[in-house]
Amino acid sequence: MNEYLYSTVFVVSFAFISYLVIRKSGTIKNEKEFSVAGCSLTSTQVSWVIIGTLVGGVSTIGTVQAAYDHGVAAWIFTLGSGISCLVLGCFFAVALRREGVVTVSEFLGHYFGQRFQYYSSFFNSLGMFIHIIAQTLAAMAILQSVFNFSQGVSIGITTGLMAMFVVSGGIAGAGIVGKIKFFMLYGIMIFSAFLAVQKGGGFQEILARLPREGQFLNFFSYGVKSTLFDFGSMIVGVLSTQIYLQAIFSAKDIKQARNGAFLSAAVIPPIGLLGIIIGLYLRAYYPELEGNSAQALPFFFKLILPQGLAALFSAGLLLVVLGTGAGLVLGVTTNLYMDGIRKVIKFKKQKNCLFVIRCCALVVLSASSILVFTGLDSAILKWSYLSMGLRGASVFAGLCVVILMDSWKGSPVIRAILYMLPLVYLLLGSGGYA
Repeated sequence: MNEYLYSTVFVVSFAFISYLVIRKSGTIKNEKEFSVAGCSLTSTQVSWVIIGTLVGGVSTIGTVQAAYDHGVAAWIFTLGSGISCLVLGCFFAVALRREGVVTVSEFLGHYFGQRFQYYSSFFNSLGMFIHIIAQTLAAMAILQSVFNFSQGVSIGITTGLMAMFVVSGGIAGAGIVGKIKFFMLYGIMIFSAFLAVQKGGGFQEILARLPREGQFLNFFSYGVKSTLFDFGSMIVGVLSTQIYLQAIFSAKDIKQARNGAFLSAAVIPPIGLLGIIIGLYLRAYYPELEGNSAQALPFFFKLILPQGLAALFSAGLLLVVLGTGAGLVLGVTTNLYMDGIRKVIKFKKQKNCLFVIRCCALVVLSASSILVFTGLDSAILKWSYLSMGLRGASVFAGLCVVILMDSWKGSPVIRAILYMLPLVYLLLGSGGYA
């Protein structure tokens, strides 16, 4: 009965959501509508796209996992995301939307040349690709917890669902998924955090039961240097990621772009705090999860919630993860097509353009799934910080020069530094988070 209930909830939930996304795909006629929704999004729609791709497995499963292992340091991702969106609205949205481009690398190419456009696009895409792996790992954690699927089956289902979301709906589909995700996610996390406090006898009781040898209330619990490195990587990474900036490019006008970034800045950080409450509760009362903390949030659902509600929450959480993965795939695909394929091949028909873009998305998804089979580390946040830092190194400095230091754009020294930054970051690593 338990397995039947979970299966039924999952099938019904995804059938309904898939219908909403696929229905939108019928209105997409050309590559501009697929990539930037014809530059027609309102501020709330811009925010749905950002939330739909930025808030995923890392903000939920990864944050609860990190809170279980390290305490309040788990807030780095969602707090950094909020600060990044605030900075995006204050300083970057106006210049980016005014330029009328589709990719951030194309924007930089206008100032540093076409070679740098290709160069930054490659590293930006690589950074997003790493984050797709993190979302795949998070989705696998849910499927294995609910269904006890094998690794191969979990990867296959994850890949298929992500493909459905990204291939059918484009940027508009990402916005639809983001809107659904927002309401589901806030409902899930608020209710779960409330239950955690209630079951734990109050927040003070939870804190009193935490292991004394841990530093769970220390924001720098795994080292000041590593924490600052990860926090910095997080902030600049968001400001450098194609899919988040693609939401700005898709806005109806500059005002809608800025307000969409500000709305995202307000609603993302609280999600992390809710995840921390859940993670600390599990650490206090279920120390046996140590060593398998990636399963912490799915474990909480199955343990605490009524059977039907646990199934619904798990399905909603899977949607959250898949939506983020699909958005990142869309970002990589847009870079590959707009900064690469379109420059080499000139398509005569818009249908051919859409077909090629969708094929690129399937190739990106297949490649990420194959890499998961190599036994990648399951520390979801570690992969995400590496991803964010690499994106930041390839794009953020160039954006700052163009937008904030206009007189330095022509300097050959600046250009040389911009070329070196991604390579230097890869040599330094991801800051030591484990």
